[in-house]
Amino acid sequence: MSILFFDPIPRPAIWGHTLVRDYFGYKQFPEGIGQSWSFSAQKDASTICLSEPFKGMTLRELWEKHQELFGHPGEEFPVIISLVAPEDDLSIQVHPDSQVAKKYGYTLGKNEAWYFIKSENNASIVYGHNAKDEKDLYNYINNDKWDELIKHLSVHTGDFVYLPAGILHALKKGSIVYEIQQSTDVTFRFYDYHRKDKYGNERELHLTQAIDCLSYDQEMMKNNIMPVEEKMDNGLKTTFISNDSFTVTKLAIEGNNIYETDNYQLATVVKGDGVVDGFDVKIGDNFLIPQHSKIEIDGNMIIMMTTK
Repeated sequence: MSILFFDPIPRPAIWGHTLVRDYFGYKQFPEGIGQSWSFSAQKDASTICLSEPFKGMTLRELWEKHQELFGHPGEEFPVIISLVAPEDDLSIQVHPDSQVAKKYGYTLGKNEAWYFIKSENNASIVYGHNAKDEKDLYNYINNDKWDELIKHLSVHTGDFVYLPAGILHALKKGSIVYEIQQSTDVTFRFYDYHRKDKYGNERELHLTQAIDCLSYDQEMMKNNIMPVEEKMDNGLKTTFISNDSFTVTKLAIEGNNIYETDNYQLATVVKGDGVVDGFDVKIGDNFLIPQHSKIEIDGNMIIMMTTK
């Protein structure tokens, strides 16, 4: 079975405009799009296959009816893969772990990760906080000391940041990101800089739920990622993380290579162009590499890949 291409889904956001469309060449996208779902099997938003013999089928249908492509029968589809290009700072938020998620009616918690495709000079994200415990946290909040509470992390092009459930975080303008998240679409908004809409209203916060999720583990806030690198014939394979939630790999291609994988891979070209398995590919293209594949990859590009 050859690779299968998928059509991305535009996702509107108040912090989006045209950057996703322009950067990734998604000419069909309207204005006001903050992110694009490269791969999703959500019931109400599943990416559609563009390749025969499955053209027109959703990823959710393929997962349910064609496990020969994946090799994970009886499991839920694990992730949502996005390309995110904010043109304003996102609200500060936190995701629950599975224990807290079930308390609020969700079946699964959400871990997340970001690969920084491009970051401007002096770019940063919100990553963690300074409160020692819940009492200390409320002291910051009740005294409106948000700037003192929130930690920031400098980010650069090519960085990888892991966002485990429980960590306070926010993407800010100045970066374009490949995002991996577990497929539970749950987020609790912690703080939004007191921003107001055109009617003078601040956006809804989920402070009670967010605080219920929040971790005070300072070790978690150090982003201790230990990438594993493996030379290819003409390139470099980097595995950033591999845990119970997902495995994320980068292929930096600089010529012809043979790539083999036992597990399926959700692949997105985030830089450059080339040829994969005989198909021309370019930045913004999304394709599934089925399980037990051996394919030829040539060109000058970066391909991000995620699997369970």
